[in-house]
Amino acid sequence: MRICVIIPAYNAGETINEALERVRKTNNNADIIVVDDGSNDDTAEKAKAFGAVVLTHPRNFGKGAALKTAFEYCLKNGYDVFVTLDADLQHPPEMINDFIAKIESGYDLVVGNRLYNTDGMPFERKISNACSTFIVSLMSGIKVEDSQCGYRAIKRWILERATLLSKKYEIESELIVEAARMGAKIAFIKIPTIYRGKSYFHPIVDTLRFLWFVLTYFPKRWFLK
Repeated sequence: MRICVIIPAYNAGETINEALERVRKTNNNADIIVVDDGSNDDTAEKAKAFGAVVLTHPRNFGKGAALKTAFEYCLKNGYDVFVTLDADLQHPPEMINDFIAKIESGYDLVVGNRLYNTDGMPFERKISNACSTFIVSLMSGIKVEDSQCGYRAIKRWILERATLLSKKYEIESELIVEAARMGAKIAFIKIPTIYRGKSYFHPIVDTLRFLWFVLTYFPKRWFLK
């Protein structure tokens, strides 16, 4: 089973080395793919010096676009399991093997769950995450525990068949809905709530994008048929 660890990164020069070192220490067999999403710092240079595969966007397109760039690359290069985590160390790399173990036990999509304990989460993120998780549960027809967590393990077949249209943070919710729609077996793993440094999530703008995703999800797929 070929595993890749995907790290979308934007101006993550201060944390990318530590993130890469902890990933490599945790799992020495996985290939590491960093998508530099138009950074204007030394993110790409540090990732290349570490030995990661670096895919570069000419400007900042958003997390969804970065993930789709990585998914396309990894599908072309024959990976079986895709692990995604953030470059800012909000997702502890030491848990990578827990996600992979869930995949090996028969699940198709494994998602981190921070909402069991939100003590360290900013208030606006608590509200945003709780509301979006409730709505995604309704859209997907399953009990979703955390719809916005980007720490995940994904089987290849989901990304081969899913239609992902989002370019920003709403891709996290879109992938869950698409996977559930296709009958994927989905599990959630409790992870710690860690917030450090600057967040590029904009509560108002990204909440509006999420609402637009909700309103247009089913009509868009009807037109794609």
